[in-house]
Amino acid sequence: MGRERVSWMFLLGALLQFHAASAQSVGFESLTPRKEVTEYCVIAGTPSEVWSVQDGVIACTGKPSGYLRSKQKYKNYILRAEWRFKTEGWSFAPSRWPNAGFLIHASEEPGKVWPKSFVEVQGHYGEAGSLFSGGIKGAKRGPIVKDRVPFGAWDRYEITSHDGTVRVVLNGVLVNEGWGANPAEGYICLQSEGWPVFYRNIEIKILPD
Repeated sequence: MGRERVSWMFLLGALLQFHAASAQSVGFESLTPRKEVTEYCVIAGTPSEVWSVQDGVIACTGKPSGYLRSKQKYKNYILRAEWRFKTEGWSFAPSRWPNAGFLIHASEEPGKVWPKSFVEVQGHYGEAGSLFSGGIKGAKRGPIVKDRVPFGAWDRYEITSHDGTVRVVLNGVLVNEGWGANPAEGYICLQSEGWPVFYRNIEIKILPD
């Protein structure tokens, strides 16, 4: 095979990959800050130094517990985000598996640690995909996913919220669904919950009512 043909095939492959990546984000708005978390979020319950941004990745020290809250409320949308945990110091003991996650439909009013009301989409390594709180019905809670990515690898969520129904897709697989969330809208939060965690590629697509 000639060099020119190889070069054209390589270029075509790269263009196809770029098109596929772009198509996945059509209609989505990035919520990933470029320099400071305060570009898109309000820091709640933690000192500002707990959160930092570098190369499109939000880094969180995990202590103390608290959260980042979006500056605006959302109701009907698709939220995409990736997260992973720091690997150094990790123990295989399930009781010490790292915790983090996403809060949706969150209130502006704070509670003792978390917002006063919310629906949690669990990011805990042993319970990813779990969905609970906020009066949601029909959802599963606990270790519902058997096949997990290796610890420290990026997990990917696609969370769809529509009129109180929430669907959770983890790494391309539908793993949970619930309905009757009350309230059916609110802020989106990233959790700091005891272990260093990284968030990236956070984007949202607003759905019609």
